[in-house]
Amino acid sequence: MILGVTYTGVEGEKHFSVLYNPIKKEWKPVKKKGKKIYVIPSHLVLLKKEKAEIKNEKELREYLSYEVEQFGDVLWDFKLVGDFYYLVLVRDFSPPGDYFALDPELFSLARLARVLGRKDVSVLDMGRRKTTYLKLKDYEIERYRVLMRAGDYVDELLSRELGLPKSEARKLKEREGLKNPVVRKAVEEILRDLHVDLKNEEVILSGGLSKLKGLEELIPKALRLNCCEPELYPAFGASLKFIYRDNSPSFRKEALSPKERKALLGSVLASTLSLSVFLVSEDYLKKSVAKAVALKKKELFSRKFPDIPPVMVEEQLKGMKRKESEFLSLLQKALRGLPRGVKLYRIEFKGGRLKLVGEASEELIGRIKAERIKKTPQGTYEFEVSVR
Repeated sequence: MILGVTYTGVEGEKHFSVLYNPIKKEWKPVKKKGKKIYVIPSHLVLLKKEKAEIKNEKELREYLSYEVEQFGDVLWDFKLVGDFYYLVLVRDFSPPGDYFALDPELFSLARLARVLGRKDVSVLDMGRRKTTYLKLKDYEIERYRVLMRAGDYVDELLSRELGLPKSEARKLKEREGLKNPVVRKAVEEILRDLHVDLKNEEVILSGGLSKLKGLEELIPKALRLNCCEPELYPAFGASLKFIYRDNSPSFRKEALSPKERKALLGSVLASTLSLSVFLVSEDYLKKSVAKAVALKKKELFSRKFPDIPPVMVEEQLKGMKRKESEFLSLLQKALRGLPRGVKLYRIEFKGGRLKLVGEASEELIGRIKAERIKKTPQGTYEFEVSVR
């Protein structure tokens, strides 16, 4: 009996499987398929690395849910690693019904460095439609770039300049490689538009176009893996997702089930449902208040309202927690009377009275029913609005 679990990385029609023995901590390629880990194409992914001021994963997820709202209906997950979190946003990608997990292609490719034992290295994936470049430091992604040009672009340029059918252009590309001046011109253009100098870097080459004859002339320190063809490298990297632990969010199926997503959404929005109608723009005040109400964290409020003494912030948040529904109702009322474009400096809620202090231009001040107005040296107007 063979002990272990089989993982299968899937990229489009390509797949690669490994059998992992958790006791021996060893893996080997196998033919049979196992738990499917689908690769999310790099051009559909946005990766953000930010310093984590919240170290509780549940609270951080709630906080990030507000950050993600500005991007619309996207798939997302994150991973908290020490003092940082890695947030991945995905657009226009529908997970297949049989997936075990998802893996952003950026991490699938970065994982190749662990197989080779190269901590500081670059990865260049040149496929059919796109080219993805990664710069790794200590195995982790330091920066990346995605260019929507690759093998098809070379074929199109050959076809156009030499008057050949695309099928013949592709054969010519494969036969002559960089000896053909049009092919060389196209590849040099792709590399130039990545804005990186690969002549003195160790570069793991991935993707079908990376097999182009003569490519080492442009990338002299090219590295390759001997476990499979370069076209399979992204699928291979994905198959190792739960073997080589890294900063990739899990995107596990159970973590993304509709039931749990619905429960999470309900818990995050329950206390701010009525407020959300009014917090549809991306202006500074509304995003800040939403986060403050949801998280009730002094450090977040202080970061967004740096001019407010921390002691005052604590008192405000205590008041919000005790009378949240009253606060939300008054805030809705106050926001209705403020035109878009004003700046707010301070929010106070005490004794059933909500006070907003801010600044508006001469054009906007006439549209505000303020209790107090004062002209500033800059020509704008400071105002104070209160509601009960």
